[in-house]
Amino acid sequence: MILSVLLAAAPSAAEAPHTEAAATTHAAAASHAASLPQEAGLVLLLLAVLAVVLRARPILELLEHSDNRQQPKALRWPTALRSFSGGLAAAYVLLLLLPELSVINTELHGPPAAAFGLALLGLLIYKGIQHYCLQQANAAHAAMGEWKFVGVKAAEKRSNFAISLGVFTGYAALILLTLPFQFSHLSGWVSAVLYLVTFALHLGFDALATCEEDERRFASLAPRLVVPVLVVASLLAAAGTLPNVALLGAFSLLGGIVIYNVFRVELRKPEDTSFLWFVVGSVVFALLNAFTLRAGAH
Repeated sequence: MILSVLLAAAPSAAEAPHTEAAATTHAAAASHAASLPQEAGLVLLLLAVLAVVLRARPILELLEHSDNRQQPKALRWPTALRSFSGGLAAAYVLLLLLPELSVINTELHGPPAAAFGLALLGLLIYKGIQHYCLQQANAAHAAMGEWKFVGVKAAEKRSNFAISLGVFTGYAALILLTLPFQFSHLSGWVSAVLYLVTFALHLGFDALATCEEDERRFASLAPRLVVPVLVVASLLAAAGTLPNVALLGAFSLLGGIVIYNVFRVELRKPEDTSFLWFVVGSVVFALLNAFTLRAGAH
């Protein structure tokens, strides 16, 4: 969906020079007109993510204190919000991300399934880092023996947290870097708002999940690592310094990580989620996506 407008608008090589010039003028005007909502979307998403990162511990405390486990899961708003977010994210992956990878694959002009290969590479890198961390912890445990089991488990926890924080930082930065490219090809403001809400909730709950691993270290490290990296990524995105090919490749690489991360973070255990609100999130995304597609067709 995102790139279909780009493909449809691509000028033919057989067009007359004055037609190409007019098309270039119209494209520049359209790009300028779209730059304001792109920048606004970038700022809004950055502020939303930074707000959660900097206030993660109070937000977790609020969610914990507000979650009345005596009520049905559908009536517990923290569970409902997390489940609704999961439904939005899962619908995004299946309804938008996978079709977009198919279109990007034709734009990369590389070997067949180039975009899908990059998506697989992104997933393998993400998963490989986690397994490397576990392997190192197991090797340390075997070398130190049972008497130092507690120390090894503490070291493993610190290592796992460091990996989780680093991966979240890179993941969020990549989403911000590719946001203007995606935002400029969304079909209408409803689609743009839907995209922002989906990723604000997704990245927000991803940050909270990372904080839950080690709240004290998250409060200490996140402002020094996550905040500057995301600000720099947003500035680079706003400046438009990355060429289209790099953005397409980055988006494809991100695709595999998004798919893995959505189903790892959003699809939690059944006892921790509300199926009703998960379905509501998926249906809302599907309906709004269908609405924006129909509006774009007219």
